[in-house]
Amino acid sequence: MPILYLLPNLLDHSQDHHAFFPSTVDAIVPTLGGLIAETEKEARRYLKRFLFPEPKTFRDIPILLLNEHTTALQKEELIEAIAKSLAPWGLISDCGLACLADPGADIVLLAKKRGIQIQACVGPSSIILALMLSGLGGQSFIFHGYLPREEKLLIEKLKQMDKSPQKDYTHLFIETPYRNQKIFKQLCTTLPHQSWLSIACGLTSDQEWVKTKRIAQWKKEQPLFDKLPAVFILRNY
Repeated sequence: MPILYLLPNLLDHSQDHHAFFPSTVDAIVPTLGGLIAETEKEARRYLKRFLFPEPKTFRDIPILLLNEHTTALQKEELIEAIAKSLAPWGLISDCGLACLADPGADIVLLAKKRGIQIQACVGPSSIILALMLSGLGGQSFIFHGYLPREEKLLIEKLKQMDKSPQKDYTHLFIETPYRNQKIFKQLCTTLPHQSWLSIACGLTSDQEWVKTKRIAQWKKEQPLFDKLPAVFILRNY
């Protein structure tokens, strides 16, 4: 039976993967018949971390791309490649876990329809780590991905989070690093003073920091984090 492995990737690529991946990943990757990834460059960098039995090397693994530009027909072609392969295939995100804030979910659904076996390997997820470290509760939460960039739509979205039925949820979202400062200022301007805001920055890296404060407290602090990936978490108790 064809197999698709959902493989973890690092949040900080300068780190040793042995500190974050289960040992099963080291055993699986050398057996792959192909790898699905967002870019070939990142896929090769990923494969280079693992030891392959000679004469096979990381350059011998076929790579097929899956990203925001992949068409429905191309996704079907990916599934066909997995279904016809005698060796298992793998799927990775550029960072973190596949299928979380990642187009891999489409492939998993198509693979299930074709009867392809899916196996997931654990690893670091910025979403889950940020939620755990925030102290804001993970019983009920919503991950929004990227919020609207247009100021009017962004303000409407933030206010919506403070209304029922969303009011009782913890809300998570991300932003591209160079826009971190801008979104932070908008949060301080729009949200009520008593709202909680947690910022998890540079997770698993040497520059990691996580701070959880009320908006009234954040207004007295201006963190500089326009070059590090961050997860924002909101809660109104």
